[in-house]
Amino acid sequence: MSAQQKFQIVSAGKTLRAKSPAEVLQQMASAFSIKTEQARKLFVKGWVIKDQLTPAQVVQYRTQLQQIGLKIEVHPAGKFDNRAILARLQFARQRKAKLNPEVAETAPVAALPAGLVDTSSADTKKAGGSLSSQDLPANRPRVQVSREELPGGDTGAMASARAQLEALFLPESAPEVNVNTGRLAILPGMFGAALVPALFCLMFGLCVYYAGLTLWAIPAAILEGSFGFATMGGVLVKLVLLGVFAALLPIPYFFPVVSPVDGVAGERLRKQEAPGLFLLLEILQQKVGLGITGRLAGPRNLSAASATTGALVEVTPGAEIRVRKDTAGQPRLSLGLAAVASLKASDVLALIARSMCGFHGRWSRLAGELALTPVQRLQQMQEAMEQELTLLSAGAGTAKILQPLHRLLASCGLALVPVTDRLLRLHRAASGPLARRLETRADCAAAQIIGSDGFADFAERWNQLLHADLVCGEINREAQLVGKRLANVPQAVRWLRANLDEQTRASIEMSMGETTDCWSPAEPAGHERIAAVEERGFNPLLARGDFSFPKLFLDFDGLCIRVSRVGADDSCRAVENHLLLTASREVEEAQQTLTEYFNRVIPREFLPNSGPANAELAELDLQQTIDWLRARLVDLQELEQRHGQLQLHGARIQLGAALVRANVRIDPRKYHLTGTTPAAADETRKHNRVRIQESQQQRGQIHAMFLQRIRKTVVGMDTPERNTAGALLAKLALFEQLREPLCALERTGDLVCEMIEQHAVGELPAALLQKYPPLAVQQIRQVYQVATHNEGLLSDDLLQKLAACGEGEVVITGHSRSGELISQLQALELRCKHASAVVHEGYQLLLARLLGLCLAEEKRRNIKPLRLAAVI
Repeated sequence: MSAQQKFQIVSAGKTLRAKSPAEVLQQMASAFSIKTEQARKLFVKGWVIKDQLTPAQVVQYRTQLQQIGLKIEVHPAGKFDNRAILARLQFARQRKAKLNPEVAETAPVAALPAGLVDTSSADTKKAGGSLSSQDLPANRPRVQVSREELPGGDTGAMASARAQLEALFLPESAPEVNVNTGRLAILPGMFGAALVPALFCLMFGLCVYYAGLTLWAIPAAILEGSFGFATMGGVLVKLVLLGVFAALLPIPYFFPVVSPVDGVAGERLRKQEAPGLFLLLEILQQKVGLGITGRLAGPRNLSAASATTGALVEVTPGAEIRVRKDTAGQPRLSLGLAAVASLKASDVLALIARSMCGFHGRWSRLAGELALTPVQRLQQMQEAMEQELTLLSAGAGTAKILQPLHRLLASCGLALVPVTDRLLRLHRAASGPLARRLETRADCAAAQIIGSDGFADFAERWNQLLHADLVCGEINREAQLVGKRLANVPQAVRWLRANLDEQTRASIEMSMGETTDCWSPAEPAGHERIAAVEERGFNPLLARGDFSFPKLFLDFDGLCIRVSRVGADDSCRAVENHLLLTASREVEEAQQTLTEYFNRVIPREFLPNSGPANAELAELDLQQTIDWLRARLVDLQELEQRHGQLQLHGARIQLGAALVRANVRIDPRKYHLTGTTPAAADETRKHNRVRIQESQQQRGQIHAMFLQRIRKTVVGMDTPERNTAGALLAKLALFEQLREPLCALERTGDLVCEMIEQHAVGELPAALLQKYPPLAVQQIRQVYQVATHNEGLLSDDLLQKLAACGEGEVVITGHSRSGELISQLQALELRCKHASAVVHEGYQLLLARLLGLCLAEEKRRNIKPLRLAAVI
């Protein structure tokens, strides 16, 4: 029988749900007549149970093992073997004996009977990956850093917290391999990596030198008595040519035109918000020698001399953990809260150590600047050239007098894209060895925390996390197109990672076999890097990683909700995660229909019930109506953004007016007020209300044309479709009764959001806390009553969700603690916005059914669709 027709059965490392592992273990030991210790190896994922089996034998073994309760996988013969697993088990025993000499005499790895197991190896992810609880000192307490112990001020409490955090690490204070050694090893690579940066420095120096020579021609001509218009014209021409050259290559390299690759800056984390985290970073620097320090500002009421040194930390909603330089040039730890919420504490600590490795020591920083920074800057230059961005278009806009020069630079930049690409390839070839060495050193820094044996599982979780972060970012961007956003991005990423299907996990596992980009510090490890780390055999410095990293923050959930607003448009409303992450197929199809019909500029409110008031517009036919709308799409997008900003300003103005009446000292500019008197506040509110009404009228005119498009399409339908569309139009018209209550509820939700922001910088008056929370609940119940009075307006499922938002009373007093008060306000804000999202979901489902009929009719009549390239 040919080799292609033979197979091997491999343990999946899992048991069937109906049977416990202990029961399966006993049955396997009895069925195969082996000892319990030998049978326990069959629980190791990737262990080859039998190789070179015929299809009939595979069926026999599979049936027997499934009856016992062990899950198995079938692969072609010879694909895996057990040698790596056996080596890892032996290595784990040796390490265990080193840490605990009392158990030094352990039994060697026993081989299973030849009829049951072959010496082959499989996926070795779970073989000896971490220390068991028996390996740790018996008197080492379980780490639970309570919130009451962490805040500074009580020396005894801080000492207790420090002792608990230090107990996380093994007694060895120094790692086996110091990542800061090997300066001579990276020196040759630094010479090669400095080639392209030196080339740009040379170009910049030549530009300055020749500009100086050109300007010197003017006083030289005056001294010689030959100065004239020809001399002045020649100097201007040379300066223009030098300026164009400098604006195309050297200046964009040193001063990027586009926003940096680092992305949107996060929110500065104060030590009072996460004292446990800052304490852990101090201990990490003591144990491993990895850390970044900067000058921390002291309290505002103290002098500048009171500032202390420590780690500068900012938090972002994403999953990336890295160290970047701020505008002052100081290194700052950018901590992705999605990673903190999704990964184990040991994984987060390993990523922190990995990111700090490149900034520890002058040689490491210089090597990173030479190898990694030029790649980022060249990519930014190439992106700017392709998008026709220049130094003159970097600001809010380009003046008309400079537009010809801007077009000249943009055209020359497009021609220089191949040159930039060749420079990028040259730098990659010259700096490749140094970049790979820095990547290896960073991986070793992470392995020193978790050990080489746990690096494979760590890399798998790391890859899954970044995949979930990318998917979550795409969902959030699509939601922002319709004025929504995820309320808690870190928890959304955590949910997505926990609910990855098997097919996606297999795809991620397959992608780990590809070569990683060593010039990207955030690139997760693949199989090659995992093998390189495993060969070094690092012992874990972290004794246990089962502590809760979020507990190092005083209010982790509140911080996640606050940081989730970073980078989002102010006009986007927060929506509970499950509404966007677990959308039904019907909702997804409805969104696709709305996107196609409105060309991605989906209305954020209900369409009007009447067509355009202008007689000329009302006489347009269907194709003319669509053409008119096509010409107004960009204006509609700008109006939607402006309307959302005006509504947000209205909430701030309302809060500012309430604070003024409560005699609270405020900065009027923060609340868009013209003064700090009640009369000035009222005048500002009236002015903003007028601007909102003007914006609504302009948007309403365009939305009325969309209604006209619908009606003119319905008129040409066949009788059955026309009757169905008419019934849907009548039902959509009933939503007009919900317009005013829903707008009032949304304004209250925005106001509660601003109250949360106000509480972060100052106290809220008790009058506000007593007035608006009960008002919000009352408005939710009013919306529910209107919805129930019109039978069939919302489905039973949506009505239940809406009723749940209005259940219970909300009582918030000024005597509540700060964290508790913010949590109550955040819960109230989500209730308001969740109720609004439920109503809009019901409306959009009905509207999508109607628009689906309209799109089909327009295609049947060969109507030119509403499409406009690059609207968004």
